[in-house]
Amino acid sequence: MPELPEVETIRRELDAAIVGRRITAVTIVDAKLILGKGAQAFGAALRGARVADTDRRGKLLILATDRGTLVLHLMMTGRISLRHSPAVRPHTRLVLEFDQGPSLHFVDTRRFGRAWMTDQAGLAALTRRMGPEPLDSAFTAARLAAGLRGRAVAIKPALLDQRAVAGVGNIYADEALWLARIHPATPAGSLGRHKVEALARAIVTVLRDGVAHGGTSFRTYENSRGEQGAHQRWLKVFRRTGEPCFRCGRPIERTIVGQRSTHSCPRCQRVYVRP
Repeated sequence: MPELPEVETIRRELDAAIVGRRITAVTIVDAKLILGKGAQAFGAALRGARVADTDRRGKLLILATDRGTLVLHLMMTGRISLRHSPAVRPHTRLVLEFDQGPSLHFVDTRRFGRAWMTDQAGLAALTRRMGPEPLDSAFTAARLAAGLRGRAVAIKPALLDQRAVAGVGNIYADEALWLARIHPATPAGSLGRHKVEALARAIVTVLRDGVAHGGTSFRTYENSRGEQGAHQRWLKVFRRTGEPCFRCGRPIERTIVGQRSTHSCPRCQRVYVRP
């Protein structure tokens, strides 16, 4: 699933390519993609709309127009492709054509992705349920601690549910926990101040690095130009099962935490319970 760095990479590319452009045609190939009032209303709202801005909240890609806000959730295998032809290719679910420049294609092999129109009130209601943006200056260890306080669930699933912090998924949770020397099964509410501070720093570091490298590509992720990200070359634990830890040399282990495949070092990351 594309996480914050992958979605942010796409957002920056769209910002340069489609802001200021007017949508001239909307082709909905798969109506299952569309949430809300249905495909007909969705198309009517977007036809003729001018893209005013791009934004991102967690893993959500947001396109503000003069006729409302388009929200795109890539989910497991969704991707955004900018193409110089509006022709529908295999696995294309939605095509937006503009008055100039490339067309935007929402491509999704497993069909879990979603798109919907909303207004400012609807967007605010949606984002209120999410934790703070980790790349914003307002993100602090204190805010992270508030989102983890009193929670008995393991820290790995606590990071994934988007309430403590927005945009972190399986890859970057494993990487941040390794960097902070925290075992993924550690109860979230048991982390002391110093551990939470280390985790907050680690989250920011791994996400910034992911953005700098254009995201992580394993199977389906590509940027809007069809290029793979490069961050997989810098991963410390994710999908490195059996390979030596970069800190201590012990083989990286793969376990299941919160029903998710999880990678960690058995020596550097031990389950910590605050006395």
